[in-house]
Amino acid sequence: MRTRNLLFVFVVLSLMIASCAPPAVDMAALRATIDEYNAASAEGMLTNDVEKAMPYLADDAIQLPDKAPANKGKEAIRAWITEMSSMGMKFSAVKFTPSEVNAAGNIAYEIGEYSMTMTMEGMPEMSDNGKYVAIWKQQADNSWKVYAEIWNSSVAPPMDMGGDDMK
Repeated sequence: MRTRNLLFVFVVLSLMIASCAPPAVDMAALRATIDEYNAASAEGMLTNDVEKAMPYLADDAIQLPDKAPANKGKEAIRAWITEMSSMGMKFSAVKFTPSEVNAAGNIAYEIGEYSMTMTMEGMPEMSDNGKYVAIWKQQADNSWKVYAEIWNSSVAPPMDMGGDDMK
C-alpha cells in the first residue's frame, strides 16, 4: 500500500513539474520567421521600401543602431528608417547571416553578421560589415516579432590624423 501511495505522489509531482516547464519552441518555424525578416530587411534596403520589414517588429520594439540614439517603439523605428532613407543612400548589396539562433519559452535570440555595399551621390562606393544581435519575443498570437536589435560595424572608422580632434 505504501509503495502504491509513493508511486501516486511521484506521478502527481512529475505531472506538476512537467506542466510548469515552458512549451517546446518550434525552432524550424522560428528560423523561418528570422530568415523571412532578414530577407524583407535586405529587400527593403535595396528597394528603399521602409515598410518591408515593419510587420516583423513588435509594437514596443527597441532598436539600438550603431553611433546613434536608441529608437523606442515601432513608430520611432519607422521614422528613423524613413529619415535614413531620405538621405540618398542607395544599397546595391545587403546580406544578413545568422550564426546562432536559440530560444526558451517565449524569448529567442539571433546572433549574426551583416555585409552591405552602398553609394551616395558624389561619393565613392562604400562597403560595411559587422555583427548584430536580435531578441525575438513570441506574441499572444504565437507569432515571433523582433523586440530588440543592436548592430555595429566591424570596419574601423577612418582616422583623422590632423591632431586637433585627438586632444
